[in-house]
Amino acid sequence: MADAKRKKALVLGIGNVLLKDEGAGVRVIEYFSERYGFGPDVTCLDGGTSGLSLLSHIKDYSHIIVVDAVAASGPPGKVIRIPWEEGARWPELKSTSAHQIGLRDLIEIAKFQGLRPELVIIGIIPKDMNPGLDLTPEAARSVPLAAEAVKEELSRFGFRAEKKD
Repeated sequence: MADAKRKKALVLGIGNVLLKDEGAGVRVIEYFSERYGFGPDVTCLDGGTSGLSLLSHIKDYSHIIVVDAVAASGPPGKVIRIPWEEGARWPELKSTSAHQIGLRDLIEIAKFQGLRPELVIIGIIPKDMNPGLDLTPEAARSVPLAAEAVKEELSRFGFRAEKKD
């Protein structure tokens, strides 16, 4: 975990922007970075499909908010909050996605290395993950909602983020 004297948060968008809604996490990070202001203790990162190489990025943070397309029951575009303890049991967070390794695998490796960040997942239920650069209308409508969910999580963790004018 990051130095116990200094809390730092990472907002990490993951996904493949070449596969329509699979890129929702990255699109939320872009939206959030452009429209919200936050202090130097918060970092936004487009993790793309980096997989295992994300370990070098997450090691310095005490709090991590992951934004990703998540296969779950519910209508396409629904924004869901998954506490890590619950998400760790989801088979969908294994390496069955287009990422090099799954999110669950990445966090388990981080734990094995002694990292223990507080972590939550903000997911968007995808409609279509076929090739294409644009999100489906359902996922696109959810981007601002997911960005607001990121803001709320940062606040819950004790960090500041405000909409820009």
